[in-house]
Amino acid sequence: MKEIYFARQSIYDRKLQIAGYELFYRHAEGDSTAQFLDAEAATSQVVLNTVTEVGLERVVGIHKAFINIARDFVLDGHLTHFTLPQLVFEIAGDIAVDEPLIQALRDLHQHGYHFVLDDYEDNEAYRALLDIADYVKIDLLTTPEDEVRRLVPLLRQHQIALMAERIETQSIQDFCQSLEFDYFQGHHFSQPKLLKFNSVSTNQLAVLQLLSKLYHPKVEIRNIETLISQDVALTYKLLRYINSAYFSLPRRVESIQRAIMLLGIKNIRSWATLISLASLDDHRSDLITVALERAKMCELLAEATGFKQRETGFTVGLLSVLDAMTQAPMEVLLAALPLDEEINQALLTHKGPLGRILACTLAYERCDWESLDTLGLDSNQINDAYLTALAEAYRASYELLKG
Repeated sequence: MKEIYFARQSIYDRKLQIAGYELFYRHAEGDSTAQFLDAEAATSQVVLNTVTEVGLERVVGIHKAFINIARDFVLDGHLTHFTLPQLVFEIAGDIAVDEPLIQALRDLHQHGYHFVLDDYEDNEAYRALLDIADYVKIDLLTTPEDEVRRLVPLLRQHQIALMAERIETQSIQDFCQSLEFDYFQGHHFSQPKLLKFNSVSTNQLAVLQLLSKLYHPKVEIRNIETLISQDVALTYKLLRYINSAYFSLPRRVESIQRAIMLLGIKNIRSWATLISLASLDDHRSDLITVALERAKMCELLAEATGFKQRETGFTVGLLSVLDAMTQAPMEVLLAALPLDEEINQALLTHKGPLGRILACTLAYERCDWESLDTLGLDSNQINDAYLTALAEAYRASYELLKG
């Protein structure tokens, strides 16, 4: 189980009620500042973890989440799948502003995205971005008071909400309130608070192989489904992503195939790229083989017993090793993954048709003949399913891990 860290600092409105939180990337629990190789990696980590893994509601509740974004993150199109109204993206003061960036931000703004100009200075680059900004932040620690007094009426002409950041003392707060700033942020109100969550680790090699397929000009849906289904954590993250509040689908999605069809290649490509940028850890190769063997056998047994959605059997088998792989209780993991109750019960108690299929697979795997439920099949059918699953699992895991 991989740990995810955020630092979260409150942002207050004029009544000094919490209006939102700025989220900062943290590499480890002891970090007081962000530690990362590049801005794009840090941005992808925060956005991906917040929206698709931890869940925005667990981090900010009903409030807005302010997240810094890097130039390449915008130009490469990674923001196009994060239109949640709660998300507000901060454009740093040192970002290189040119026509491609301006046009990309304008397009996003027209589609409902919200932006903050951070550390605002009255220069040509920032003035070019005023028409896409919902908020402007002025740093009260580095901006002289006379300059603040000059900027406020100028910015008011653009109908932009004004945010005062790095408020360190009561006198600075009083000064900002006298100028009728809309929002306030700084250590005078609250220190950044460290938050820690757990995440399922992903095999980086599997992600890279998936990316290589996704960016191929003649990519086929069938190949993408195969690659994702060969990795437990990728399956977990994909199903959590498609069933997140972001999509608000009327029905839960329980199969990889259905998730891919709904998302499409473009969305899947962005999702996989974000996971790759986040540089998540590798996991044990022996469990990959076990997961693939169980998944294939459950799929074959589901088909043999007439179960209508055999791909759901594959999902159950694949996720059956999730607790061993993450060293976390299965019920905790399933609580974060909104699956159909039939699948949950199959994984937790082996009840229902899917549960019986999984129980049969596990019993055969352990040579536990006394508790083996044959599902109404003859022994040859079960044996054939096991041998086929075993052969395909070893072949698939070899291809996945041969590097």
